[in-house]
Amino acid sequence: MLMYLLNGEKKALESVIKEQRIRIGRGLISITPVSEAGLVSEEDVEKALESKQKVIDELSVENESQKKEIDELKAKLAELDSHVDDAKDVQEDNKNVEQTDTKEVSAEDDKAAVVQDEKKVSASKSKK
Repeated sequence: MLMYLLNGEKKALESVIKEQRIRIGRGLISITPVSEAGLVSEEDVEKALESKQKVIDELSVENESQKKEIDELKAKLAELDSHVDDAKDVQEDNKNVEQTDTKEVSAEDDKAAVVQDEKKVSASKSKK
């Protein structure tokens, strides 16, 4: 089945529909308004595209500004990194401190232990 869109003035389209009422009544022709068919007019499409283009343009401008901000931050980061590299060139402390221990511990044991057995065993206990 072929489908057509009719464009024209309102009065002219109404007269075409009136002339074809017999065919419409028999079911040979069906007329569906564009809004019910899900079709969109060219004007509506243009309006939608214009609004979407505005959003795209706004986002593009925002994207460009963010790119510039990122570039500025990268430059600032590189500058700070160069300062950090400069700080690494500081001379080290040349103070020489002797690391000797003044306490001398002898390896010998100076304490003498006296071992005395003071227990006396009685003869009666030793027999048992």
